[in-house]
Amino acid sequence: MRKVLAIAHRGFSSVAPENTLAAFQRALELKPDLIECDVRRAKDGTIMVIHDPTLERTTNGTGRVADLSLTELKQLDAGSWFSDEFAGEQLPTLKEYLDLDWSTTSPLIEIKEEELVDDVVALIQSRDLSRRAVICSFHHAIGSRLKESEPAIRFSPLISRKEGIVGQEAIQLAQEAASVNGWVLGVNYTAITPDLIKAAHDTGLLIEAWTVDDENDMRNMVDMGIDVIASNRVDTLLRVLAEMGVRNS
Repeated sequence: MRKVLAIAHRGFSSVAPENTLAAFQRALELKPDLIECDVRRAKDGTIMVIHDPTLERTTNGTGRVADLSLTELKQLDAGSWFSDEFAGEQLPTLKEYLDLDWSTTSPLIEIKEEELVDDVVALIQSRDLSRRAVICSFHHAIGSRLKESEPAIRFSPLISRKEGIVGQEAIQLAQEAASVNGWVLGVNYTAITPDLIKAAHDTGLLIEAWTVDDENDMRNMVDMGIDVIASNRVDTLLRVLAEMGVRNS
């Protein structure tokens, strides 16, 4: 029977500040298939969990993540922007994210800068998570590097298109994703078409729709034949998948 995998995008980010331990812990309670985070490097080399290259949107800090040390970044408030309930929530490190309980869920790490890949892989290996972890990125060359350095870690190439991908272009993009050792092709849901889903499946790839927060859009994606859906509203996503008989459990 067909199943659709659910990704908690930046944790359970509709009820807790994105990319924080609070968001990840709340997501873990729901047991989605994967919990996604984003990583960037601090000034002292520490790999931090944060989406933006700058601090203003999700902390009370200013400037670039790369210009501050771990000590400086840990002093920032990464929760108050979301609600007072999360005042004092810190930016997590990738180590802290990987130290969560992954017995029922897989970590999904989006690498923003290709040079991070070796250090990210080393941290995954140090936690014995290679067979569970997934790395995704818009830098598709990472997939080929993973095939050589740690083939147990699955790779998800991402595509940033927003317009529908059809015809020969769909075939070409799917073939390119497969050529870099892709497992799941991740695409903005507005660009997904039956052509693209068929092309991905024909090359042996799964296909993911991101980031889908509207319930009707979730249902449309499932009806179209999608394999994986990422959402900020992972509770709604899991309910919809269960109602449609495609929840992976």
